[in-house]
Amino acid sequence: MDILVKNAAESSASPGGKPCRYGTACSRPGCRFKHPDQRTGGGGNSSSPSHLYYSHSWLPQHIQVDLRANGQVNITKLDRPDDTVPSDKETYLQTEVYDLCAVVCYVHEERRNLVGIMNVGPGYHQRTSGTTVSQWYIFNDFSISPVASQEAVWFSLDWKVPCVLYWMNHQSSSHVLPTPTLDLPVDILAAETCLATSGRGITYTPLSLDETPGPGDLVAMDAEFVTLNQEESELRSDGKMATIKPSHKSVARISCIRGQGAQKGVPFIDDYISTQEQVVDYLTKFSGIKPGDLDANYSSKHLTTLKSTYLKLRYLVDIGVTFVGHGLRNDFRVINLVVPPEQVKDTVHLFHLPHQRMVSLRFLSWHFLDKKIQSETHDSIEDARAALLLYEKYQELEAKNIVRQTLEEMYKQGIATQWKVPED
Repeated sequence: MDILVKNAAESSASPGGKPCRYGTACSRPGCRFKHPDQRTGGGGNSSSPSHLYYSHSWLPQHIQVDLRANGQVNITKLDRPDDTVPSDKETYLQTEVYDLCAVVCYVHEERRNLVGIMNVGPGYHQRTSGTTVSQWYIFNDFSISPVASQEAVWFSLDWKVPCVLYWMNHQSSSHVLPTPTLDLPVDILAAETCLATSGRGITYTPLSLDETPGPGDLVAMDAEFVTLNQEESELRSDGKMATIKPSHKSVARISCIRGQGAQKGVPFIDDYISTQEQVVDYLTKFSGIKPGDLDANYSSKHLTTLKSTYLKLRYLVDIGVTFVGHGLRNDFRVINLVVPPEQVKDTVHLFHLPHQRMVSLRFLSWHFLDKKIQSETHDSIEDARAALLLYEKYQELEAKNIVRQTLEEMYKQGIATQWKVPED
């Protein structure tokens, strides 16, 4: 390892520009970047042992794992999953073949990033384009791009370093990574200590033991966010704006309310999320979050950690509750929580006609519930209650088989009022 690090340092210090991301697998004619067997880019053929360590493609895409009778494990690299190595059945108790399915890499360039490279398998393309091609994709929080399989096994010691390697048994029917589950206790939803020194206590009623939610139970939810970094854009030569760096939002408040029972509509989660990062925009008009609300030294809210609230949501997802809300897809994306589609009832899609605009929660509440919400600012508990009532209204319309007729009337009124709620 000392030799590899030393040679990598020598190579990075030598002239010749940036390394080619494809390394020895590069097939681009006249590539201007530096390759493992070149001191400079641009098609040079000189080979130097000191530079062969610059990039590496030693990671196998297929491996054979043999379990010996004495408990030891033997791992053999395979070029193809069918090229298994014969083993003595008396010596080996079990033999399995594994395929590389995903890699998480640390990339250091102008900024430090984590990127994922995943083999989505043939099932993905059967759903999208009807093909059965197995394809690798590289992605981060901003973009997803198809790449060659060599990208998953090529590394550079000073630029791209593997962090997590994921192999799956070749006998598996598909390369769909299993959803991890956590065995969380039910008391994860119990009341907890507020982090704020001047907090006024909890603003919700924790669930009692006889209120423990189960599969299919309704939970209305809403979340509010603040901006940590503004979006950076530049004007391109064709006159269009190009995003250089997307804005970074962070969850600031999460509220969940009961969807049934004697206390229907009463919140059992109303957490403000403490953050140590600098907030550049509290988005108070849209979030209701004010400066100081997320600071443990000044907040008067029920302040907690993101991990604590995340575990509560994860518990609700794992037990199979049905989330009701407006624009939940965006909320879950920013929170970084995966929720199965069958567990989501989103009023932004329920009250929508194809090829028409999406309708705001404020307009829907006024039109169907005769309630005016979000008059001055947003409140996540108020929004969650409105979404729950709208979902109940949708069920009534569906039972009468008048959903489309009612939505067409709503769109006519929306156009007539320019989608504005009349003032008092």
